[in-house]
Amino acid sequence: MSSATPSPIGSVIADRYEVLGSLGSGQHGEVWRVHDRNLNAEYALKLLEANQIGGPWAEAHLLNSLSGDFILPIRNADTTPEGTRYLVTDVAAHGTVMDRIDATIGVPEEQAVSWVREACNGLARVHRHGLLHRDVKPENLFLTESGKCLVGDLSLAGAQNASGCVHAGGTLETMAPEVGAIALPGYGGGHEVYSVRSEVFSLGATLYWMLTGTPPVSGTSYADAASATPVDVWELAPHVTRGTRDITMKALCRDPAERFPDPAALAAALGSRNKGDRRWNRMATHPGHERCYDGAKAGRAVRLCVMLRNGSSGYVFEVRHSSSDRRHAEDGKSVTAAGLNQAIRSTIRAIG
Repeated sequence: MSSATPSPIGSVIADRYEVLGSLGSGQHGEVWRVHDRNLNAEYALKLLEANQIGGPWAEAHLLNSLSGDFILPIRNADTTPEGTRYLVTDVAAHGTVMDRIDATIGVPEEQAVSWVREACNGLARVHRHGLLHRDVKPENLFLTESGKCLVGDLSLAGAQNASGCVHAGGTLETMAPEVGAIALPGYGGGHEVYSVRSEVFSLGATLYWMLTGTPPVSGTSYADAASATPVDVWELAPHVTRGTRDITMKALCRDPAERFPDPAALAAALGSRNKGDRRWNRMATHPGHERCYDGAKAGRAVRLCVMLRNGSSGYVFEVRHSSSDRRHAEDGKSVTAAGLNQAIRSTIRAIG
């Protein structure tokens, strides 16, 4: 049975896993809900594409030792009698981080930071076992019933070589430029270029995606990742605190040496950043408004709404106390389109 041919309900994979239904398909293979006849339990089984480069099967004993906090439990990694590789994990019944990202408003900053810090902890465990995940992205961060984040889908995981690297791989939207560079014309280096700092880039890209609602890398090829220069977080999410913005952009530096050295360092920076007294989040827009933000402090909130200015180009701000609808001193500010994001930042600072 190959991953190219969907498994019919009731068929059995590797003489052990009875297919109960589809859990979807991803970039690297089909995922099925299965019943493990040996353990009498239900799991998720991913059949991998035959042309996939790399994989965890030579390191299956390492994968089995990864069980612990912040890792989606891995139950098996093997090959079917027909030669198709597969990976078995617990069923992620509560969805992924990707499911929670709104393309317009993203994810609330504190929630995004919390999930990435938990992902950092999971990846630190992966790295301690000499592996690299190679495909960190919102779709591969799974959520528990309590909302905690678990690193999952290690189907691209590979063992680090003597230099701490593995073969290039990943998903374009969160791919580090040095990984994409292998596809550039005239590239003469080796393909084992994916490092811990490449993983840090993918973590930063995942955080960026949550904060802004948009991935930092776009295009259709590795070469697009090599040349990508992510727009500053504040251009898309001006309400994000300076600490979170600076940390995110540092993780996304083109030069790997300028990024955080590992996920633990990234998690530590996020944990010690200046959060500010008021928590700002973008919210669904009110009728007739262009953008709306909510800033809460000590149980009291202020809303900042951006509206088109009547009769001319530019915008005007509506700033009100949420509970009483009383106008704030910043209410009525008029700004140009070019200065909108900076005006939002300065207004947020003025509100305090």
